[in-house]
Amino acid sequence: MIKNLAIIDILKILILVIFPGVSLGGLNFSDRLEQHQLDNGLKIILIEDKRSPVVVSSIWYKVGSSYEYDGVSGISHILEHMMFKGTKNTEPGEFSRLIKKVGGSENAFTGRDFTGYYQKIHRDYLELALRLESDRMTNLVIKKEELKNEIEVVKEERRLRTDDQPTSKLFERISIQAFGMRNYGIPIVGLMKDINEISVNDLEKWYDSYYSPNNATLIIAGDFNPVNALSLVKKYYGSIPRKNIKSNNLKTKHDIKYNDISIKDKISRPLIVLSFKKQPFSFNKKKDSYALDLLLELMDGGNSSRFTKNLIENEKIAIKTFISYDTYSRQENLISIGGSPRENVSPEKLKNALMNQFEKFVKNGLVADELKNAKSRLLARSIYDFDSVFYQVMQVGMLESKNYDWKLLDNYFDEIDQITEDDLMRAAKIFILENKYIYSTIEPIYE
Repeated sequence: MIKNLAIIDILKILILVIFPGVSLGGLNFSDRLEQHQLDNGLKIILIEDKRSPVVVSSIWYKVGSSYEYDGVSGISHILEHMMFKGTKNTEPGEFSRLIKKVGGSENAFTGRDFTGYYQKIHRDYLELALRLESDRMTNLVIKKEELKNEIEVVKEERRLRTDDQPTSKLFERISIQAFGMRNYGIPIVGLMKDINEISVNDLEKWYDSYYSPNNATLIIAGDFNPVNALSLVKKYYGSIPRKNIKSNNLKTKHDIKYNDISIKDKISRPLIVLSFKKQPFSFNKKKDSYALDLLLELMDGGNSSRFTKNLIENEKIAIKTFISYDTYSRQENLISIGGSPRENVSPEKLKNALMNQFEKFVKNGLVADELKNAKSRLLARSIYDFDSVFYQVMQVGMLESKNYDWKLLDNYFDEIDQITEDDLMRAAKIFILENKYIYSTIEPIYE
């Protein structure tokens, strides 16, 4: 009987055995998610999860580095920092102190498509989080001295995360070569020259342009009363006026360049990266995107993947491999595939070996149980990740900020289960083998 079940059904049974605290109904957001919208345009998403008396309250603004342009790169990230520096009603740092005082934690993050803020608190203090967060949506005060100090913090962050990290520097260079100083080519942390020049006036304009209820999604997840939560949201956000959101029109045209990038830096082993351009996620072509997800899981999804078994263990060509890309990108994105060759193996040989894995797959197809095992790994990891309330908030928030529906998450498991060998072969051809790429290398500096 069990052999006739779909992969997703088998996984659900296994999840019940391994993680008895996870309800099968809880795998679907539609079973426990409410969606509302205030008259001022604020979108509200309520996700119930009663397993602990904890609530994650978060707000997501549709603005990030991809909204920026040369001259103000990093401004979304700097504004994120300044949101903790006081309002007309709170002193610098008071927001954080009040949340910490009740045993909670809070933080913020900036991405390419969004800037988000969250508080993780006991359910009894949801009103405190909503009161504080709504206040800084409309009452932020940006002081010159506070900005001066925070600029130094951001500059040090850039030095630590990018300038002193050879791999990060390489990926920044790849992105700029691929997209220019526009869209996903703009570094989230910004260029140092721009960070130094961001002014109070720049930040106030950015804040006024994007921090508005009709440009935000409020997501509350955890153990709370939905009726009470909605009432509190209306109380604190309902009177905030909507704004006319204007996207900047300073975007410049850029044609991707496929020139090789070769640099030397302080790195222990050589590193290579093959960067393939991918179009934004499209509902009409989502099967191709999901086939790509599964293909890349097949190639580099753990110890039983092809890269690990063939290139690392059997042929001993690589000491590590990696793949990264964003399934739900809002703009043109990059699929990055790479790794580090073993000693006495040239970067060129590793590059050819990586591509050869895709060529062999298209020529020879799958081996026994390979597709089933790849689906199992991909789906089991997704289910395990969704056991975290914070992860649920992140996944819904990222999709909504990109104007993609959260319902994609509910359908993902079934979509993956329908992928066939032919779908994978098509993905290998259109995304990798028939696609151009930027070939990049970092070679160690030997002193």
